[in-house]
Amino acid sequence: MLIEQLKFKVGPNLRENFIQKDAQIWTIALVEYPRFLVKEVWISLNNHTAVIPMICWATLEHWKAIPQADLQTIMD
Repeated sequence: MLIEQLKFKVGPNLRENFIQKDAQIWTIALVEYPRFLVKEVWISLNNHTAVIPMICWATLEHWKAIPQADLQTIMD
């Protein structure tokens, strides 16, 4: 298993909205790809601006198999 860890700096007053949008956009999109396993979003206890998505893939190859064009479409 491969774990992709991201870290975003988000103002505390925007954190819940950020997490909701992330779930509506990224989590829904990732579910469509083979061997995506699970995604969790962690909030740092020590840094109230840190939002840390943890994305689990079966292998590095499955993670890297997402076409760049798909990623761009999701980000747009």
